[in-house]
Amino acid sequence: MSDIIKKLSDFQTVALHGRIAHMEVVNYEDREFLSVTLAHTISETTDVRVRFTNSNGLLTAYKNSNLIVGQELTVSGNIKAIRAFYMKEDVLTPLKYPELQLRCISYAFGSKPQPKSEPVITATAVPTLEEIPF
Repeated sequence: MSDIIKKLSDFQTVALHGRIAHMEVVNYEDREFLSVTLAHTISETTDVRVRFTNSNGLLTAYKNSNLIVGQELTVSGNIKAIRAFYMKEDVLTPLKYPELQLRCISYAFGSKPQPKSEPVITATAVPTLEEIPF
């Protein structure tokens, strides 16, 4: 039976690329880690959220402001769980975006979002009440 379980874990390994949708530092049992939600598009009509935690490189990058919401990120790891529904007032309700819970093995930073460009203000003529000669 243990041989089957070891072989099945290979099917759960994935590499996903998306943009960071949410991040927050969490303290649990005297440990600090970064909880990350990644927005990933599976197909033209389907988006999912990938949730994982990290307590070393990503946490450090976040604290140093080198990791921001909207930045591209590629992660690989093992799928731990899948969630597509939740209970809302004793009614089973589908999530807008199904969630994959991932055990993160490795990651690669991508591009950061471009800052919004400020509108260019050009010098305009100042209106005057002087007569214009013809």
